[in-house]
Amino acid sequence: MRNFKFKKIPFIAVVLFMLLSNFMYGQGPIPFTINNTSTFNDNELYVAIVGIDYTTGNHVWVNAKTSQVLPMSSSYNTVTGPTIGGNTGPGQNSKYANCFTKLSEIPNKTFTLPQIAGCRVFIAKGQQLYFYFFGANGAPSGYTSPNPLNVTDPNQGILYEIIELTNNQYGFFGNPSRVDSYKYPMGLELFGANGYQKRVGELKKHADIVAAFKANVPSQFQGCVNDATGEITAPSKTPAFADGTGGTTVGAQANYLKPYIDAIWTKYKTEDLIFYAGDAGVFKGRVIGEQLEMVGQSGGFVGRTGRVQYRPSTQEALEGKGVLDRRLVDGDLDLVIQAQLTAAINRHVVNVTTPNPGQQNWYDASKFYQVNPTNHYSKFWHLPGISVDNLAYGFAYDDVADQSPSLHTTQPTKVIAVFGGYGGSTPTTSSSTLIQAENYSSMSGIQVEATTDTNGGSNVGYTDTGDWMAYNNINFPMTGAYLIEYRVASAVNGAKISSDLNAGTIPLGSVNIPNTGGWQNWQTVSQTVNVNAGTYNFGIYIQNSGVNINWIKITKTGATARVASIDTKIEEPSSLIIYPSPVENTLFYTTDLAGGDVSIIDSQTGTAVSGQKSTDNSINVSHLKSGIYLIIFEKDGKKIVKRFIKK
Repeated sequence: MRNFKFKKIPFIAVVLFMLLSNFMYGQGPIPFTINNTSTFNDNELYVAIVGIDYTTGNHVWVNAKTSQVLPMSSSYNTVTGPTIGGNTGPGQNSKYANCFTKLSEIPNKTFTLPQIAGCRVFIAKGQQLYFYFFGANGAPSGYTSPNPLNVTDPNQGILYEIIELTNNQYGFFGNPSRVDSYKYPMGLELFGANGYQKRVGELKKHADIVAAFKANVPSQFQGCVNDATGEITAPSKTPAFADGTGGTTVGAQANYLKPYIDAIWTKYKTEDLIFYAGDAGVFKGRVIGEQLEMVGQSGGFVGRTGRVQYRPSTQEALEGKGVLDRRLVDGDLDLVIQAQLTAAINRHVVNVTTPNPGQQNWYDASKFYQVNPTNHYSKFWHLPGISVDNLAYGFAYDDVADQSPSLHTTQPTKVIAVFGGYGGSTPTTSSSTLIQAENYSSMSGIQVEATTDTNGGSNVGYTDTGDWMAYNNINFPMTGAYLIEYRVASAVNGAKISSDLNAGTIPLGSVNIPNTGGWQNWQTVSQTVNVNAGTYNFGIYIQNSGVNINWIKITKTGATARVASIDTKIEEPSSLIIYPSPVENTLFYTTDLAGGDVSIIDSQTGTAVSGQKSTDNSINVSHLKSGIYLIIFEKDGKKIVKRFIKK
């Protein structure tokens, strides 16, 4: 067994994750339901909830039958587990925590999820898992969890799945994960205020997933499948990829990624490595000695240097560990660079063939996993028809370029985990239509240009008041609420667009466009509207000039919503602009919030670093260390959150 360690979330992923919504609301416990679509009965499934009380830092567990939150204590180690190979567990008596409840014994299959950090919901088939509770705090504290590489682990052979989550004052954050393994299809559905509803997870039945995996991965990855149990284990945790550490025997694929990593290190000793990293900006650097040093060229890290100490091994690259999880000089940026490189190696997007290739786009998903050696285990979970919207956590940094099945809303109302997944049918709540802005059927006054936004391509720009675009034959399959998202950039204040159906006969409302700080600094704004089922010509009208548009995404949501007309109010994110960013001493904001509360949150840790009353339109941030922060404005019960960068 091993002492449990939560899957790390890279620094840039924390920033992106926190920024999925511009609103932040304090909220509390919410109902968490477990639906069973598997071939097993409810009395065959065992549930446990473990995590950390984010207010105290203590390890806790939730009694699923009563929803009571209890501190971890060795006194709960009362269940006798198996003794395999002489392993009697940390207590030396083969006793383990009595923390599991049969699904059939949980009232309405629903428990109350408290405010909790670093939480995992375990669902095991046939019997409970054998955790050992050390205690709520001190050393050691926490609990042990299954270790697939330990042949004496008491959990060997038990089928189980997990949901990872945090539920705190900033909302619900959660996802199913394939970072370590797949054992059975899982789904996760999150509901929230204002009609929010979204699902992630597997779309196929268990036998179909196993068969599809075997049919889609090369011989090096066939050993990931356990034919007896149907479990698919991440390659880094299989004998074939073992590197001899931790008592393992060196496997045939221990150096699977080594030729590629060596080629990267060799090429970029004499050539510049330049890559685009989404919100983190553009970086340029070289391998100096054995250390990769990347300097920020644009974005929030201009002039700062992030480092990878030396070339990683195959195991380090597959798991994002070792030299790919190490603070060196500029710790925050070191982790950003290491996360980007981990993702790029797994996806094989670092160019090692073209002489002096110039700037590379490591966020172009169409180029992922196209060349060997690549992580075929992770590639599989992103194949069409395997996971909802092709999103999955195939390795620890799969959230780089937004490839993870992460769910977040600031005002969650309930969560549904689905043991057994969605059984082959795509959830209607996740169906969406993506419209590239330049693919209009007709327009007036519009120009097209190349974009540096994620996945490249083109955007429309040079828009003036009165310009418009129309897109014919856009289908709204069901009557109800739809989320319309616009990918926009602007370097001016006051831009505004509106949308409509059938040449303005059905107005959908207007959206204020924020000053994003540049014509290629991209943000997503949205509105929620009601539309009757049918096929329409969808139009966008430029109410006030000054906006570039890359794409429009229309998604069916699960609740009825009022027709959106997004006007300037204190709760509307685009009504408040902060500047400058990056900032050195004083941060200014455009809306008078005198008497309101202003708080600053460290994006890396999620902790508050400042709190005060607003007396004017500025705040002194000179005392903050360099990094990325969230500033929260609260007045009259409404909250707005903005991101800024401290030099």
